[in-house]
Amino acid sequence: MRHRVNGLSFLRATALLLPLALAGCGGLRNEATALGLSGPATAAAPAELAPGDALARGREAEAAGRLAEAEQFYIAAANGGSQEARVTLGSMYIAGRSVNRDYAEALHWLEPAAQAGNAEAQARVGLIYETGGIGVTRAPDTALLWYERAAAQNNATAQYRAGHLLLQAILGHEDPARAMRLFRAAAAQNHPQALTAVGRLYLQGRGIAPDPREAIVWLKRGAAAGDPDAMLQLGRLYWEGLVVAKSIPEGRAWLQRAADLGSEEARHELALPPS
Repeated sequence: MRHRVNGLSFLRATALLLPLALAGCGGLRNEATALGLSGPATAAAPAELAPGDALARGREAEAAGRLAEAEQFYIAAANGGSQEARVTLGSMYIAGRSVNRDYAEALHWLEPAAQAGNAEAQARVGLIYETGGIGVTRAPDTALLWYERAAAQNNATAQYRAGHLLLQAILGHEDPARAMRLFRAAAAQNHPQALTAVGRLYLQGRGIAPDPREAIVWLKRGAAAGDPDAMLQLGRLYWEGLVVAKSIPEGRAWLQRAADLGSEEARHELALPPS
């Protein structure tokens, strides 16, 4: 009789607990799981998802810090044709985020998106060819071509980088007037470094007639946008009294702001104050 009582007790307990188990497991769909008769449903593999769904799952995994899992979803989305996933993977390999930094692998993902007309991918391909390294030979001419394709789509980063290249002799020629046009286009989108670059060219008289007052206006705009190099330049100008009335306190204030943002040059200037 003891065994029977125990058996009845088990059945009564099961009858009481089963509704709770079903409620906690998603209802009748998981009844077999609740009874321990089968395992839980297996999540869809990344390759089984539509590209948009795989990309979304990758974003969720990345936000949760599961970067290796995110990479697999991004690969599935990219192989399915998602340009956004290709750009994301390329960015991961450029930065070495959860993967070994590898510019050649980054190009593997970025170039198809760039060829398809994705401006962000074009700008990133340009950057890889501009800097070179880790499996990629530096090629400034190729970088400029990609930058210009992205710049034509009003990508501010590409406009700034293209202008920066056009000021260097590495291309075999310099074109400051064209650089100024590109800087202005990026500055119209409030690109911090482009704002500063316009100020520098006015200060130097490259590609345009020199105009110190206009230079100060643009440098202050660059500083307001958060560019420490603009703050460094302003600090030097006020510190030395170049094209502006000399003011050591104002110079020190600008240099300190630049130093606070990590400018080693500004820290060096502060350590050697003018006489």
